[in-house]
Order: sequence, then structure tokens, then C-alpha cells
Amino acid sequence: MRIVIIGAGKVGYLIAESLSDESYDIVVIDNDEEALNRAQDHLDVMTILANGLTGTPLKELDMNKNDILIAVTDSDEGNMLACMSAKSLGCGRTIARVRKPEYARDLAVTKEQLSIDLMINPDRSTASEITRLLTFSPAGQSEDFAQGKVQMAELPVEEGNPLVDTPLRDIKRFKDVLIAAILRDGKIIIPKGDDELRVGDDIYLVGKRQDIIDFSKYIGKTPRKARNVMIVGGSRIASYLAHNLHRLGISVKIIERDLSKARILSEELPQTLVIEGDGTDVELLKAENVSAMDVFIAVTGIDEVNILVGLLAKQLGARKVVSKVNRTSYLPLVEEIGLDAIVTPSVITAGEILRFVRGGEILSLFLLSGGQAQIMEFYVHAPSKVIGVPIRDLGLPKEAIITTIVSEGKVIIPSGNDVIRVDDRVIILCSSSEVEKVNRIFIDKDRERKDTDGAWDRLKNTRPFATR
Repeated sequence: MRIVIIGAGKVGYLIAESLSDESYDIVVIDNDEEALNRAQDHLDVMTILANGLTGTPLKELDMNKNDILIAVTDSDEGNMLACMSAKSLGCGRTIARVRKPEYARDLAVTKEQLSIDLMINPDRSTASEITRLLTFSPAGQSEDFAQGKVQMAELPVEEGNPLVDTPLRDIKRFKDVLIAAILRDGKIIIPKGDDELRVGDDIYLVGKRQDIIDFSKYIGKTPRKARNVMIVGGSRIASYLAHNLHRLGISVKIIERDLSKARILSEELPQTLVIEGDGTDVELLKAENVSAMDVFIAVTGIDEVNILVGLLAKQLGARKVVSKVNRTSYLPLVEEIGLDAIVTPSVITAGEILRFVRGGEILSLFLLSGGQAQIMEFYVHAPSKVIGVPIRDLGLPKEAIITTIVSEGKVIIPSGNDVIRVDDRVIILCSSSEVEKVNRIFIDKDRERKDTDGAWDRLKNTRPFATR
């Protein structure tokens, strides 16, 4: 299968990075030579220096029904046009990143008529991710699997946690909750029985929601229902988020420094108190009672502002702080400095696209810690080579763990003796470098490269070639 990515920015690079270790032929098209050089130097991809929104490079690729085109440039209109061009040239499936909300609700034609199989709005997706975080207050990341039967939650390990310095194999109080991964010093660890928790770690728990709540209470992170939320930055994310939170009965206050933008938001969100002002102003935050906020959310367009104002709100007494950070290179730093949760739109968007690309047996897919690891939900149907095989005999890589099996509605934290049955849902956490090995075990169909004479490898190892 060949995947053509138009746009080598944050999202395009992350998608190419995630898929280049798997059995896909990746083509990255951009007219920014520096961005292409970065992809060429670090990834196993072919690059084309060209305006990917024109038909020329797509014609030269001789697209066919097995191809997938992913258009993630900064131009909504260009991304939609690229999908239409690709479909007219025979491309099988197309994905477009489209930010402007009017394109989702007011188009005169459907996305099918536009030849778009998946239309992604990063702002809406980020707002949905933050909404999920607010439904489980202690978590830095929270995702649902198996139609809500299983939850993953990221929790910090702080001073006073009774489980610190205890080998994981000796934590017997919570048999129905699995510590599936540890984030330590900016790196994901798939732990073994003799690993111990340290203050400053973040742990990824998987299990039923109530069991995770009980675990959270035991370590001093009792969930609280959010009632009052303050948002700094009147972005589209803020608008989507306010709509989501009002439906949950949560009171929302938005601070936006641009008067015209604040007025527009006030008209769009009659139930929201919109304040024109500088969200980094300490006196304004105090006057608006930031210390009484259950959640403080920073979603301005500047990472550094979101980080600093988040720390300020935490110091002033906000119970939970969520900051939007676009640069994945910042993630190891901000995870160490005391913010409760970080959302990265490019990572969220890439996860949605990867789930669509892999499709089939993969029902859910989320990226952890900027893409270092992935948690995936597989549906097992007959025939499958994993059915009836003890887990210890599946040949899973060391950096992969089956966290839960949902079988006939029952949630199981499996041991090596457990077996997978027809129609089970299997939730696996693994490092991103091991995704291909996991897919080979759980996905029966082999993705053979059509190009068997070596021409693909000769092409992709050249420097970026230009199409004018």
C-alpha cells in the first residue's frame, strides 16, 4: 500500500514517522525544501519537492485504488482540492485536514461529493480530547475503549503515594487495574514485575472506570466533578470546548485579549461569560477568581504563553491546569514542570488519521507522549491466527503488552495463560517502534509492496526531486 502525504509540517511528519517503520510505501510532497530534507534525513520515505495541491506530482505518481492520499497543508481549500484531484486520478481513499467550521456545516456539497473519505478538524478533535480529560479530573490523558467498558488514564506519582518504591508484582490490592506504562524522564517504559514507581513518574492505568477511580482514591488523586472552567484564548478550540462543556452542565468563562474576537465569541456562546482582557495579567486572573476554578485551560496560539499562564494559574490555586502545546519537542520539558495535562493538536490529529489508515481490525488508536507509544484496540474475528493461542505464545515483542481483553462483555486483565477468542476486543499498548510487529500478529492480511524489483527503494533514497 502506498500513502501520499501532502504537507511535511507537524502532522505530516508525525504521520510519516509513525508509518515509515511499517510495510507502507510513503511519499511526502511539499514545496518547502528544508522540511523535505528533514523527512528525507530521518525517515524511510520518498520525497517530492513540489506544490502538492496541483495535479502534476499526483499524475507522475500514477495513483491507483490501493493508494491513500493525506492532505494536511495549512490550506483547507487546497487540501480539499488535492483530494478531488487524487480521486479523479484513481486514488482509493483520501483524507483532508479542514479547520474552518463552515466547511463542515455549510458546504453546498457533501464530503463524498468532494471525494473526501475522512475530513478531520484538529480544533474540534482537540476540544473533544480536553472534554474527555475533564470527565476524569486527575488524569493527564484519558481514553475509552470497548464502547466505554475499558478506560486508560494517565496519573502522576507524587510524594505520599503509598506505592512508591514497591515492585509492581507486589501491588496486589488492585488486581483489576494494570499499570501498563510508565513515563519517566520524558521516556515511555513498558514495565516488568520488578520495576518500581518513583516520585515524578506518570503512570498509564488500564481497566474498568470504577476500578481506576478506586485506584486513584487510594493514591490520593480522588476524581472531582468539574463545575467551573476558565479558558484563556478565544480560539476555535475554545468555542468548540465551550459548547461541549455547556452540554455537560459546566460553567465556562473565556478570556480573550482581542476585542473583536471576544465580541464574536460572546454572540456565538450566549451561555458563556466572555471577558476582553489579557489572560496573563495576574490581577485580572485574581479578579476573575481563578483560585475557584476546577479547571484552567490555556489554548492561545502561542505555546510559551500557554505554558507560562498555566503555571501561573496553578500557583494562584486552580485545581487542574490543561495547556495546549503544538511543538512536540517541548513535551519532555512541560511534562516535568508541574502542568496537569498537555494537549497537542498534531498528535491528536495524527492518531485519528492513523486509525483510519490502518482500519479494519483496529477499532481505536491513540498516541501517547507525543507518539512514543501507541495504544490500540483490535477486534478479533475468524479466521485469525491468534485465536485459542495462549498469550505467552503469541510472540509479542518485549515493548508490547496486552492490557485487557473484553470477551463476551467481561473485562479481563490477562495472564500468560489466557487465550483470545472469536469476537474478543484486545487492547494493546506498545512502543511505536514495535507497532509493525504487533500488526503482523493481529492483522492477517499481508501488505505486500507492489514494487518488487527494487525501483521503490532506489527512488526514495534519492534527494528530494522537484516537479515544476
